[in-house]
Amino acid sequence: MKTKLLLATSVLLAQIAIAQNMDPKEMAAYQDKIMFERLDLSEQQQEQITEHNVKFSEKQAALMNREGSMFGKMGDIKKIKKERSAELKKILSKEQLEIFEDEIAPEIRSYMRSKMKG
Repeated sequence: MKTKLLLATSVLLAQIAIAQNMDPKEMAAYQDKIMFERLDLSEQQQEQITEHNVKFSEKQAALMNREGSMFGKMGDIKKIKKERSAELKKILSKEQLEIFEDEIAPEIRSYMRSKMKG
């Protein structure tokens, strides 16, 4: 469980780290694409995931564009991560959530890291 929490936190941090350089809608669209391809979502889930990804990408971008150090933003980062996880649990089935945490989150993290370098 700690590993999954750490993984989810690192995904969030990676997303936040590039939020200043990437349009939140672009971030959300990438997340939508990979989640739609891998999670066999219903139409209702797809709509919910799209809203979810846009909402949290915008929150992340706003946080990064706010004055202050990364250290000073850690509390807000954790709050966003907790809120995001709670919402995903409401949208995804247990199996879909497991696939997200085990397979998709690492892929998103890798993508975000590549965007930071490139």
